[in-house]
This record gives sequence, structure tokens and C-alpha cells, in this order.
Amino acid sequence: MKRNRTALVLTGALLVLIAFASYYWWKRRHPQSPEYRIGVVLSLTGRGATYGQRALHGMQLAVDELNATESFRNRPIRLIVEDSQSAAPQALSAFRKLIDVDHVFVVVGFVLSDEVLSCAPVANERKVVLLTTAAGSDKIRDAGDYIFRNRESGELAANEIASACINQFGAKDAAILHSNSANGISYRDDFKRAFERLGGTISLTVGYDEGKTDYRAQIEQLRTKSPKAVYLAGLDQELGLILKQAKEVGFKSQFFASPGAISSKLLDISGGAAEGLVSASAPFDVNSPDPRVQSFVNSYTSRFNNPPDFISGNSYDAINVIAGLFKNGATSADQIKTGLYETREFPGVGGQMTFDQNGEVTKPIAVVVVRGGKFLRFEGK
Repeated sequence: MKRNRTALVLTGALLVLIAFASYYWWKRRHPQSPEYRIGVVLSLTGRGATYGQRALHGMQLAVDELNATESFRNRPIRLIVEDSQSAAPQALSAFRKLIDVDHVFVVVGFVLSDEVLSCAPVANERKVVLLTTAAGSDKIRDAGDYIFRNRESGELAANEIASACINQFGAKDAAILHSNSANGISYRDDFKRAFERLGGTISLTVGYDEGKTDYRAQIEQLRTKSPKAVYLAGLDQELGLILKQAKEVGFKSQFFASPGAISSKLLDISGGAAEGLVSASAPFDVNSPDPRVQSFVNSYTSRFNNPPDFISGNSYDAINVIAGLFKNGATSADQIKTGLYETREFPGVGGQMTFDQNGEVTKPIAVVVVRGGKFLRFEGK
């Protein structure tokens, strides 16, 4: 009996030793990272670079503020940044690198919708959270369980512009000039649906390829219909050229635009031809009296010598909402995913964030107009 008891004790001790050995072996093979890593894929060069740089600045500001707090002093947040070069294939390559080489489980950024849609299948297959802070295509809504977006969809923006076009300007006929990209096509379709639902008629739809420098042929197509309004869907570089060349050839119409138009680059390129342009905008407002917004605006402007915009604000918010999940113990993609789905009324500088069952947020849309070379809130015609 005593011998049996001794054997049991020795067996138990051996099992404990094996368990400890296994634990330490696992810990050596899977050491806790001394930092929280967040992957970043942004258009830092190419056609989306204006937006990508603003997004990166917002993220950098958030990380620096967070790492100065007690919560992240001993285990800081580090951004691992990759340039998509404003092209879907390069975005996918960068995304795979972040997963396979840097072993991140959450990646933010993705200015262009084409980039999000090219990376989404891999994100879902590899179970890595993808959070875009700027892309507007409606297809992102159905891109998968690991795909999130903290900006409003293109559908909401198009609805507001269609309403302003008809109700404020009395324009019942319109033409559409759009880029042949996922973003441009999505905004085209959303505006057409909203405009026709309100009783308007689309007389002509013209597409253009991004990266060109001459859009006079497309402008002449618009001239044949003499539309009272023209809706532009694309990015700042091309839209600035379109407005400038329209003025040069004497084509006059009331121009409206998707949120991609809201950029100081567009104002510079258009050379004053953007005056009167009406565009949809995110709810972010540099003049908001909210102390949190003003603190962000002041810090951002002081550091980067330019005021922030909605992309900077959304990117700042994205890092902060993920950091909050880190603080609550999230250490895997599934925990980040669950935490985002459970996020309710997160007080971001770009508007409150509540993610729905599709990983989307709903925010109020603002309408702005170019007056005196500045984007100002549209208060009516």
C-alpha cells in the first residue's frame, strides 16, 4: 500500500515536471512580443498618396500619444508600415508580407477600395482583421467577417449629394463622370440610384481611366448633353484636372463630387476652377467645439503643419479603438474581431463608432462647397 502511494506521488511529480517543461518549451517557441504590432498598408506613393500620407500622420499621432501613457509604457504599440503604391497587386503583396513575415493579426489603412477588395479574401482565409479608414466602395460591406470599415459607405454620401442636387439646386437632369475603379464605379451606381429615386434623370454616364492628364474628350461628351449638373466620382488628382480643363474649354455646369474631391491637392491642381464645387464629406469638423476634436486638431496641426481631415481623424480613431482592445486583453485576431463587433458609440474624433453585423459604421454625412478656395459647410444655395 505504501509502495503504491509512493509510486503515485512520484508519478504525480513527474507529470508536474513534464507540464512545466512543456510550458517553458512553448514559451520559448512562442515568446510574448515586447510590443503590440499593428500592420499598416497605405498608398504612400502613386495616385492615392495624398490620402495615404494623411492617414499615416493620424496613426502616428495616435501611437505616440498612447505610448506615452502608463498602459503602453512597458509594452508599446508599433506600426509596421508598407506602401501599396496605390495599386491592388502591391497592396496584396504588402498584406501577405505583414502576415507571413511580421506575424501581425490586425492591419489598418487601405485608402483605395481596389486594395481592400483584393486583400479581403486573404484576410478571411488567414483570419486576420482588416480595418479600412478611407475606402468607400459598397462591396466592402459584404467582403467578409474579418473586414471592417470606420468611415461611412459611399451609398450614404451619394444619397446626400443627390438630395442637394435636386432639392437645393433644382437640377433634375445630370451627367456622371467617374473613374473606372472600384471606388468610382460604386459612387456612380449609388448616385444614379439615389438621383433617379428622387425623380431625376441621368442623361449620360462617362468613365475615364485614372492616371491620364487629358480629359477633354470626356468633357466634350458631357457638352453634347448640356446637363444642368455633373457628378464627379474619383480622386483628387484627376478631378482637379477635369475641373481645370472644363473651365479652359468653356464647359459650364454645376459640379458635384464624391468625398475623394475633398483635398487641398484638388484645389491646387484646379487653379481656382473648383470654386462652387459641392461635395459629400465625412462628419469630421476641424471647427468642432468638442474638446477631444480640438485637442486632436491642435496636436496634428502643430506636428504636421497642416490641419487634419476626415481620413486623418478616422485613422487616429482606428488606432485608438484597437489599442482599447489591447488594453482589455485582446491578443489574437478573433479577439480583435469580436471586440470590434461589440464596440458601441466609441467617441472618436471622426464621429462615434458602432460597428454593425457587416463591420460597417454609420455616421452623418456633411455637404461642403468650395468658397474662396476653401471647403466650407454648405448652408444652402
